[in-house]
Amino acid sequence: MKILYYYWTENMKDDIVEVLENMGHLVMVVDKKMKSYDKDSEFDEYIDSVLKDGYDLIFSMDYFPLLSTAAERNGVPYAAWISECPQLTLYSKTVKNKNTFIFSFDMNQMNSLLKRGVKAYHLPLGVNTARLSKTKADPNMKYDVTFLGSLYNNGYYELGQIKHMPDELKGYIEGIAASQLEIYGFNLIDKTFSEEKVQEMAKIARLDFGPNYEVNIGDIYKQWILKKVTIDEREKLLSSIGTLFNLTLYSESDPGDIKCDYKGYASYRYEMPSVFMSSKINLNFTLRTITSGLPLRVSDVLACGGFLITNFQPELPYYFENNKSIVWFENRENLLELTDYYLKHDAERQHIQAEGTAIAREVFSYERLLKIMFGKIFKK
Repeated sequence: MKILYYYWTENMKDDIVEVLENMGHLVMVVDKKMKSYDKDSEFDEYIDSVLKDGYDLIFSMDYFPLLSTAAERNGVPYAAWISECPQLTLYSKTVKNKNTFIFSFDMNQMNSLLKRGVKAYHLPLGVNTARLSKTKADPNMKYDVTFLGSLYNNGYYELGQIKHMPDELKGYIEGIAASQLEIYGFNLIDKTFSEEKVQEMAKIARLDFGPNYEVNIGDIYKQWILKKVTIDEREKLLSSIGTLFNLTLYSESDPGDIKCDYKGYASYRYEMPSVFMSSKINLNFTLRTITSGLPLRVSDVLACGGFLITNFQPELPYYFENNKSIVWFENRENLLELTDYYLKHDAERQHIQAEGTAIAREVFSYERLLKIMFGKIFKK
């Protein structure tokens, strides 16, 4: 099969292209920048000229409306593998185009798309098993507890941009965010942020996506609150871990007052696997806007041979058994107890790590998942 791969600087391209080519497919990578996700005549002309050479599939990690409309014009299927929640481009009406196929790692996101009449499927995020199985621990890295990820404290934070929020509304948001902070596996904010509060927010944070988008603005405001929960959660949990254990932090974000050995940024392909394998315990705190699925960090850590303690996600039990092939925590106190326990019990930790690695390399391998994807698109 001849595949046009659209690359927008995401981390997965090298691995996916390598696997596709090893599967016998011919892949052409296109990285032309879009001036807009929705309207760019120059980009349209370029893509059309490329597709004239004859392609069986357009592929991208995450969704781009321009690729969907290009697929319609040229009679070629377009597969978008979603790796983020939320993803605002999925509100575009183009997701309903007949040649567009959406593959989401999050079942709740998939179900929302299905309700809108989209050809949507569930597909967890994958890993290049062949590459990660060759990972070796770095003798210069010997860590007890490691967190590798963003703290979201130096980027664009939507709620933080609102300068004149009424005190009552601000207090309400802070209250439900604090409650959500203590709960895993259930979206409390979705149930408690009322339509009345949505209308209050709409008066001070106006949103207009235009006629080509189908957006419930209440969902957007709830996502903003969930991002606040994520920021607060990571600071709180890492501060607690750093106070009691030797914490190593890899992040592009400044750790502030968090007690840790701060290492800065680690490259996805070349440094990250060794970090995971060289750490007794790796931590994952899922972005709270991901309400059911497993973030890529879970399969990344396990597939290269790392041990993982993660927050609970509803889709975890589909693949793993707690304290058998992965470890998940229920709250801050439980996280601290589990960290202390598994630092002291090497044999148990190593057994769980081996079980988790075996599952991740089989279930989340790109080769297996891409075959599932193609089977959905090219049904006979």
